[in-house]
Amino acid sequence: MSTLISIVIIVFTILLSRNKTTWWKYNRRISKIKSNNSDQFFDQYFIEPKTFYIKIFNTVPCVAYISNVNINKLFDLVNTNKYGKVLEVFQRIYHDWDNDTIRFSKTLFVLENKVVIRMMDEWSDIYFDSSNYDLATSILTEFKTYKAPEKEKDYEINIISLNNNSLDLKTLSIKPTTLDINLYYNDDFKTIDAVIKERLTKGNDKGIVLLHGLPGTGKTTYLRHLIGNLKKKVMFVSPSVAGNLMNPEFIDLLLDNPNSVLVIEDAENIIKDRRYSSESSVSNLLNISDGLLSDCLNVQIVCTFNSELSFVDNALLRKGRLIARYEFGKLSVDKARKLNDHLGLKTIINKPMTLAEITNPDDINPEPVKTNVIGFRREVLMEN
Repeated sequence: MSTLISIVIIVFTILLSRNKTTWWKYNRRISKIKSNNSDQFFDQYFIEPKTFYIKIFNTVPCVAYISNVNINKLFDLVNTNKYGKVLEVFQRIYHDWDNDTIRFSKTLFVLENKVVIRMMDEWSDIYFDSSNYDLATSILTEFKTYKAPEKEKDYEINIISLNNNSLDLKTLSIKPTTLDINLYYNDDFKTIDAVIKERLTKGNDKGIVLLHGLPGTGKTTYLRHLIGNLKKKVMFVSPSVAGNLMNPEFIDLLLDNPNSVLVIEDAENIIKDRRYSSESSVSNLLNISDGLLSDCLNVQIVCTFNSELSFVDNALLRKGRLIARYEFGKLSVDKARKLNDHLGLKTIINKPMTLAEITNPDDINPEPVKTNVIGFRREVLMEN
């Protein structure tokens, strides 16, 4: 008997020594998280839910996520105690000047069964103990029946931002733009505009649009006009977020919002030729727009930038992958005069001018200097 006890003690000692480092790191991490470090407990705007969960329940949570849902209805549903008694509610609220009401932008529900539910603008995630998978699955299954209402405004855009390694999707209105393409752009843009609108309104399609040119030539003005003509969901991606296009959370967001249009402004670092830059994210862009994932996502991408087209990776210019490409330039003298007269301005025009120069005649800042680079210019590619 004493021999058996000795063997057990020896085995336990060996196992403990092997796992001592792992357990020490784990306990150290838990202790660190449970400290009163406010920088760790809060993200930039509100409570960081994973840290919050560990602090109140002393265990690492599992996470379930769903997007494109009607948050107001989910709020009312959880508040009925259907998934467990609501112990506490923490909110970040703001004043909506357009409707003169108080609204919430972030909410944390703490339930009695070790469940924390976070609600954002059009998405929610559920933090739960590893023994509560069935409950989390049932919550997620019911949440998906409350899909967010379809786009109601013609001029809105969904901003994707990265906040403390978590993606936020916020719907914002943008300034309406009534635009006469024949008046505001050179004659060769009319055909390109027609192709872009035809393809971007087509369901279950994919491909890339490249729009470039000097600052002030009307790229952003055209984007506002284009968004107002689309019924699809338009998601704006900042260049910093676009560098993480293949992150699992980003792919989840795209899977939850198929048949959408991604807009990336100032996309130089995303599309630059891989032969000359290690910072390029071309591979990620190709995987989403034309790789194995593209058939599932059906996402179309619009990139705007100021550089020459020769700066762009050749893989993005391949026929069948590119919807259209166009270089915005200065309006011809005749076009500039017609727009000047239409706007009721008295500027004397005797040379080609940009939209910004025409519409801001009192601006004395010098125009940017353009460096001539050999490369592709205007062209549109059409598919049967």
